[in-house]
Amino acid sequence: MPNNLVRPRPAEWQRGDLFPFIEECWSNSVAIVGNNNVVAARLTAIDSIFFDVHHNLKPTNETQLVPSLLFLRSFSAFRAAVMVGLSLPTDSFALQRSCLEYAGYAKLVMLEPELARLWLLRDQNLAEVRKKFSNRAVREAIEKDDAALAKIYQELYERSIDFGTHPNEKGVLGGVVPGSLDTGNMQVILLAGDTPQLQHGVKSCAQVGICALKIFNLIFRDHFAKSDFDAKIATASRPF
Repeated sequence: MPNNLVRPRPAEWQRGDLFPFIEECWSNSVAIVGNNNVVAARLTAIDSIFFDVHHNLKPTNETQLVPSLLFLRSFSAFRAAVMVGLSLPTDSFALQRSCLEYAGYAKLVMLEPELARLWLLRDQNLAEVRKKFSNRAVREAIEKDDAALAKIYQELYERSIDFGTHPNEKGVLGGVVPGSLDTGNMQVILLAGDTPQLQHGVKSCAQVGICALKIFNLIFRDHFAKSDFDAKIATASRPF
């Protein structure tokens, strides 16, 4: 069944630069995957684990409901991070942090079940939610079951901030064309080609996805085991 990509573009799609730029991002993504089959295969393997696990993830109470919802959002954030990262790597890091935070929040709620209702009533308890759901609290919740994983989580979390989640120098300067600052005509790359910046971004997507899945495995260990998680994540985690 044909999708919309093979159909003529609507008139508004062709006006201005925005939607043609989106098509350039798609074209760029296809090229990157074609030229980087190892990284692409790894991303596909991680995505397949997310997809397999989400089947039959049926919460039976409020405490399980919130982590289950957060799992689905983490899965979506992973896919969004990859989609954006294949053309706009800097902008992918904010989505990578979301993927991690959804997993971290889920672990915190399973550790302290009373936080499920507090989270659901966030607008009524904003100050308390901000206090309870701090990055430190999340990190310590992970650390109770896996200290090494908590360290990885924190490293990836801080990397996401350094390279794009916040307007820090690594994210801002990463797209500047080397040498152009001294020419009087500074050039900044918006749509990244097959550059070290993009390679770093998509590999980081893979590492974030693996970390998030390992955190959710701490929460839903029996359910993850049904999908042969240990063997699949070991394969997905092999060094590049």
